[in-house]
Amino acid sequence: MNRIPAILRAKILQTAYPFMASRAWHAAWLSEAENPLLQDIMLQTWLKDGGRADVASLGPAFLPARCRAGRHDSLMPILRAAGVTHTGACWKNGEAIEAMVFLGTAGNNAPRATLLLSDETTQYQFEVPGDGARVRLMPPRPGAVWSITLLQPDGRRQLLPGSPLAFYETPTIRAGAAPAATPPAETDIRPVSIVIPVYRELALVRACIESVKSSLPLNQTPARIVVVDDCSPEPALSAWLDKQAAAGAITLLRNACNLGFIETVNRGMRTHPDHDVLLLNADTQVHGDWIDRLARALYATPDVASVTPWTNNGEISSFPVMSQAAPAPDTRELALLDQVAAEVRAAPGGVDIELPSCCGFTMLIRRTVLDAVGMLDGTALIRGYGEEVDWCMRARAAGWRHLQATGVFVAHEGTVSFRAEKTLRVAQNRGVVVARYPDYYSEFSDFTRNDPLSSARAQLRDALAQSRAAGWLRKADAAQHTAALPQTVAKKPLPATLPALPSSVQRIAVWRHDPLAPVARQVLVLARMLASRPQLRLRLLVIGGASDALLHTSVVDHVPELQSDALALLDDVRLLQVAGCRVVLTDDPAGLPSKLRPVLLDDGFNAAAWLNDWLTRNAGAKAA
Repeated sequence: MNRIPAILRAKILQTAYPFMASRAWHAAWLSEAENPLLQDIMLQTWLKDGGRADVASLGPAFLPARCRAGRHDSLMPILRAAGVTHTGACWKNGEAIEAMVFLGTAGNNAPRATLLLSDETTQYQFEVPGDGARVRLMPPRPGAVWSITLLQPDGRRQLLPGSPLAFYETPTIRAGAAPAATPPAETDIRPVSIVIPVYRELALVRACIESVKSSLPLNQTPARIVVVDDCSPEPALSAWLDKQAAAGAITLLRNACNLGFIETVNRGMRTHPDHDVLLLNADTQVHGDWIDRLARALYATPDVASVTPWTNNGEISSFPVMSQAAPAPDTRELALLDQVAAEVRAAPGGVDIELPSCCGFTMLIRRTVLDAVGMLDGTALIRGYGEEVDWCMRARAAGWRHLQATGVFVAHEGTVSFRAEKTLRVAQNRGVVVARYPDYYSEFSDFTRNDPLSSARAQLRDALAQSRAAGWLRKADAAQHTAALPQTVAKKPLPATLPALPSSVQRIAVWRHDPLAPVARQVLVLARMLASRPQLRLRLLVIGGASDALLHTSVVDHVPELQSDALALLDDVRLLQVAGCRVVLTDDPAGLPSKLRPVLLDDGFNAAAWLNDWLTRNAGAKAA
């Protein structure tokens, strides 16, 4: 039911303001990314808005789950309308691989399709029907990771959605199991492999690697840069990496076929099995002796498994506001931010703080823990997102801890490789985390609500405000007041004020109604009075909960409050504007604009007396 409020609001926006349809249905899709109905409606509105490229990019990602469940028929015409004529999907079924391939238009005349099954080094070829028939393939060897590529009729190769498929066993933890004793950990700092998974965006990758290279002479911790090219579609990027490897600046690994973020990272982490691993996203930049400072935090006590720095865009490690992205600092700004963070941490009272899990944009991991609990899990988790949470929870069950390293700041651009697909991946992998660790997200919510990082964040903010980095801090603060809108094909922004919809009735709003509150009885009395006097042409717009008795009065328009992660393009205040509400009744006026003077629903509110008085005072309404 979480999606119902989002659907209602999207439908209102689509009806009232057609230019907002693409963005409105994208916002609704965020409430339940795996819902086929919302997927289809969103893609259809994108097509109508000229977004064929957006549909062609995101739509095939929906195919694996839809094909496996037999719910792909409504999706295929949408993909074909976007120019996706050759596609398919694959998934695991026990120890086998199942797949469906669609070549050309719908019908029985599709040619045979060629599938290439690849691991890191070997490739196998299969011939299968191209008409969407379900086929079953047995992997050539057990326990491996396979990517399936469709060889298109023109000779081009296309990764089949659903790849890669991992068949190895990953250590799992029984829910509620008692933590094991912490394995013995060495106190001497190990050399570090800086593992950078790469797929696209040459400019960002180059900036990242150059920043790391510049920092190496400033660090005493021995470190090697290990870059894993996940079969990049950008020849310029691969060529630049080749030059870096030839010059000896990096160790370069290249996947013969795209293996996804998780398996690409795992391959990089296996390269130097005696090194600690510093996982670094390719859209980050670093500064100074950042490795030494992270290593000191990791080895401050023997029970720390991983540490993560401050960043402008990194969930709970975000600064200046938790879980809110700020603009990425440029090179000069990053140097100032990182220097001030180091100074604040080194001053009396500076501490590193325990986290429920680290954020994988930058994460220094102790090799001892990798050996004890295993690598990232690519078997149950799909391609990326949530893998670091799963790993951190495994480590915690084995007695380890994770820390916010408050003396380091890393710049992070954010959401480069997955783009719009991120929402789907987060939803899919979140389900795995919930199944394995039922208490994790409630613990995470408690952490964000109590915010143990608030003191450290305030100390850093105060120090930055007195430094030359104050300019970036002002930009970051200003960005927090700018509503983040989905990046879709929609071009026209949502107006700050929405005109009311034409209507033959007038509406009285009930703001954030609680049907279990004592005052709900008077709201029901008011609704029944309006129903008994249809000549008034008045209705109630109830935002919040509504009882069956209230709905049965037939004069209530009900829009539930958003209870999910959906983006409220049509929030409650705009909803009042759209409905043209003459007055707002509420027992909790928090959040209402100051220009709206609500009628307080308290113990003294009498529906009959109020309605008669209101009708008398408002010339626009006619008394009975």
